[in-house]
Amino acid sequence: MSLMLGIDLGGTAIKSALVDRSGKISDPRSTPTPQGDPQGLEAIKALTDLVKSYQQTASVAGVGLLVPGLVDPENGIAIYSGTLGWRDLAIADLLEAKVGTRVTLEHDVTGIAHAENRIGAAKDAKSAVVVAIGTALAASVILQGEVYHPHPAVGELGHTPTINQRPCVCGLKGCLEMTASGGALSRNYFAITQEHLGAMEIFDRARTGERVAAELVQEFVDVLSTSFVYISALLGPELIVIAGGVSKAGEDLIAKLNEALDQKLTIHRRPKLVLSQLPSGSGSIGAGLLAWERLI
Repeated sequence: MSLMLGIDLGGTAIKSALVDRSGKISDPRSTPTPQGDPQGLEAIKALTDLVKSYQQTASVAGVGLLVPGLVDPENGIAIYSGTLGWRDLAIADLLEAKVGTRVTLEHDVTGIAHAENRIGAAKDAKSAVVVAIGTALAASVILQGEVYHPHPAVGELGHTPTINQRPCVCGLKGCLEMTASGGALSRNYFAITQEHLGAMEIFDRARTGERVAAELVQEFVDVLSTSFVYISALLGPELIVIAGGVSKAGEDLIAKLNEALDQKLTIHRRPKLVLSQLPSGSGSIGAGLLAWERLI
């Protein structure tokens, strides 16, 4: 039986899985993302090795690939990724030439939203916004039951301004994802304490009352909830789905965000905040489903 290979290339890990037409996955894997690779050469090598490894054990009909940043899906080009340091990388053609099977490219959070829309939390919603929070932060809009992504910059919520003037890789200061992302929590905690911790460890310490962790989590919740107010005012979605690694903070994070929204929403339609229920690496599911739709 032929399967699609869905790959979500993130800032720290490459999540991958074989995906059937229904979105059911098999052989999920996580591979470290090459670091310090602005030309994308090491990433292409890692992706090539990964695809060939799957090809040895399964009939891979095609590859769906997700990357962060600005993406040109039609031409298979990663236009810009602050997370990976890439510019104008024709990654779909380069990978396709090395693995001998067709490759389709998409923005990472657009792919995640596609999975949420087809088989996840937004399946029965006419309108939703999926906010994926991992190394960085971005969003995808679902309107009338379909993902809305008319041009590459739609959904770059992480590069909107906040009161916190931390420098961002995009060249500006104060971008949302410099405070409200897993990568930001780790960096900001290290800047104060000189201790390297992952985002989930910082959330855990905040729950125990550790001052630095609690202050950073409060900042996180404050700026993220404010962005939800803008989403609510402009789009009025039924749901805001929180996906990505930070969703592992669970219902405690939802409770904090709802508490903040209690103080910030008035006449707006109140969106229901929900956690993604898809398996870890839901981007690979979306990538595989997109490959089925585009390549077959």
